[in-house]
Amino acid sequence: MATCRTHIFTVPVLTRTTLVFMGASRKDRAIARRTFLGFAAVFTTAGVVGTITTDNAKARAAFDEALAEWVASGEAVDESASAFSAAQTDAIAAAAEASTVIEVTNAEMLQDSATLDALRASLDALVAAGLLTIAAPGEVTATTTAPDPRSTPDVPEGREAQLAQAQSLTEDTALLTETADTSEQSTSELEAATTAALADIDAVVASAAAHGAAVEVPSLASQETKDAYAAAVAALGDPAAGSASQRIGAYQQSWTAVQDSQAAAEAAQARGNSGGGDDGVQPTYINGILIVNKTYRLPSWYGNGLTGDTLAAFERMRAEAASVGHNLWIASGFRSYATQVKVYNSYASRDGSAAADRYSARPGHSEHQSGLAFDLNTITEAFGYTPEGQWVAANAHRFGFIVRYPQGKEGVTGYIWEPWHLRYLGVDTATAVYNSGLSLEEYLGITSVYD
Repeated sequence: MATCRTHIFTVPVLTRTTLVFMGASRKDRAIARRTFLGFAAVFTTAGVVGTITTDNAKARAAFDEALAEWVASGEAVDESASAFSAAQTDAIAAAAEASTVIEVTNAEMLQDSATLDALRASLDALVAAGLLTIAAPGEVTATTTAPDPRSTPDVPEGREAQLAQAQSLTEDTALLTETADTSEQSTSELEAATTAALADIDAVVASAAAHGAAVEVPSLASQETKDAYAAAVAALGDPAAGSASQRIGAYQQSWTAVQDSQAAAEAAQARGNSGGGDDGVQPTYINGILIVNKTYRLPSWYGNGLTGDTLAAFERMRAEAASVGHNLWIASGFRSYATQVKVYNSYASRDGSAAADRYSARPGHSEHQSGLAFDLNTITEAFGYTPEGQWVAANAHRFGFIVRYPQGKEGVTGYIWEPWHLRYLGVDTATAVYNSGLSLEEYLGITSVYD
């Protein structure tokens, strides 16, 4: 009967090993010893490899995390730089307008000159915040800085290289984050400076409007200049009328025109009172009618806008015309002597004096200066053939007007047919002239010829 041998092996991994042999032979013990050493080697190698693999994974994870944060901070820098650039564009426009407003504004034309001082201070702040340079009023440039170019790094080989690169990326991320934060702060400060400058521009405009509304307009200035001044003051409150500098400039220019007109009227009056004004020329009345044509002229100081009677009569005529479907408006009303100088000279330069004399009056000879005449709608002969023109020809007398230069009467009136040009005479006189079929010269028996 064979002998039964029982072998019990206990092999705790990587610890002291106890072998219990129950009846084991020398050969069996050798086999067990080799088996144990094999297991030990395997378990030891697996532990080392596992540790190395874990460390490598941690290095790669650290690199990936640092890279993600670096990319995000770089994007934040780009976004903040873009925001600053946009704010800088707005700042350039605001600085250009502010510098122009400061240049054109006369402090004496403001209700509160301190608004101009405030604008100068806010412009200085805007220039500093926006890195701006003002070469001249309205000419503004900016110093621009772009973020340094960046390229995403490749994954380095090896655990130590990855850890080193992760550390470098972390340090760069801190710098990029600081750059982005600084840029965002600069953008906020620039936007605030731009807002302040624009508000101060508005304050200067409002101060100009307040002064313009409160000033007393000289009484002897022509109505034309007064109307232009009133329109310029009103435009100060209308941004659609132009930029702030344009509106302020127009307001100041219109006031200068009022003052010039007043001075001219005062000088003309002084000459007239001394017996030497316009070589002694005085307005001419025939049968109670003010006559202005090539024979009879007005003194240069005469005229102060369309008369109240003329405007009231036109409004009545316009309303009735509208009731039957016709639209009438005044295309050209009162013209001062000075304006007529410009009008006539421009025509004479273009077409020659002989041609201009047929359709434009020389200064002092224009009915527009009388305040009793105006041009309707479109200033062309075609107006006479429109429904509006034909209605006016047939009905104007009922409101006190005549078509001053009828068709076929150039030899008498001195002017071509002007179906658009109406002259106010009052209903009775206008009706009598209309019914006579004559021109005003023929009706009164007078001439219209230049000396």
